[in-house]
Amino acid sequence: MLRRLQVYGVQMFEQDILGGVFPEYPRCHCPTIALTEGGDTLIAWYAYAEEETRNAILVFTLRRAGEDCFKRPRRILAHLTYSLGNPVLFLGPRGRVHLLFVSLKGHDWISADIYASHSDDTGATWSTPTMLRLPQGTMIRHPPIALNGSGYLLPAYDEKRGESIVLKSDASAERWSECHRFAGGEAIQGCFASHDGGELTMMLRPTGDDRYCLRAISADSGSTWSPLIRTSLPNPLSGLATFVVDDAMCVVYNHTSLHRRYPLSLAVTRDRGVSWSAPKHIDETPQEVSYPAFVVDRHGVAHGVYTFARARIRYVTFDRQWWDG
Repeated sequence: MLRRLQVYGVQMFEQDILGGVFPEYPRCHCPTIALTEGGDTLIAWYAYAEEETRNAILVFTLRRAGEDCFKRPRRILAHLTYSLGNPVLFLGPRGRVHLLFVSLKGHDWISADIYASHSDDTGATWSTPTMLRLPQGTMIRHPPIALNGSGYLLPAYDEKRGESIVLKSDASAERWSECHRFAGGEAIQGCFASHDGGELTMMLRPTGDDRYCLRAISADSGSTWSPLIRTSLPNPLSGLATFVVDDAMCVVYNHTSLHRRYPLSLAVTRDRGVSWSAPKHIDETPQEVSYPAFVVDRHGVAHGVYTFARARIRYVTFDRQWWDG
């Protein structure tokens, strides 16, 4: 069932916890979020019984603009027979909602193929998924950015080699190819942040013993990239998210180098990741609060989702007054 919480004070959050509607799939993870131009909030994630790479399903919900609660979460693309995961929502022209996700042809992530579907009625119905022509084991986590009407740039990673890659598509968002690879296996699950003048920052989670977030920068809209650069933000091998408001780039991540995924925190940089503010904790629950995804609306309010104890998806919103206060 769906319930609404006010836990941290009205100046910071409104919260809903989404989950508990599929008793046969009690676990959930890896949420994604998108906002329509009309102000609807769309959220998807995957749910599973015991093992996250076996028989997982995709779940979707939305909250209409002006409404207080999300619709009851429902299963989508239920006719697909493989285990599904890592959904990514993003908006295209004329209100089209794009959905990318992975389908596991075996029992681990290296068997994943990426599929694409779309909806022209805000998620009520979805097109027949098509498999992207990419090497098996190519994984996704965060949405692409649009390239001035000429296509999209998508952060991805090679699960087999533990390397981050960048994919580029045409305007249809159905044909993708690799355009850059960060060779060396240091980081995965990149997330883009866009700045003025075509400059991009990609923040990434580490994969090795040096447990700090990494970043890479591009001065030419993703045509070329710097090498990976170590930041001062600790990371326990867990996903992160970024968003930009005015001059501030915010990163949401687990601020710890211990082998755990809490607390969930936010740090801010105004120099593209050279220096960072002290962390401000979003959720200090002493259990897994991980894999955030965030977007910003036209009023500068951040909307985010994250995994809560692998049993719920938590939705939060806050504005700049909270992290600057």
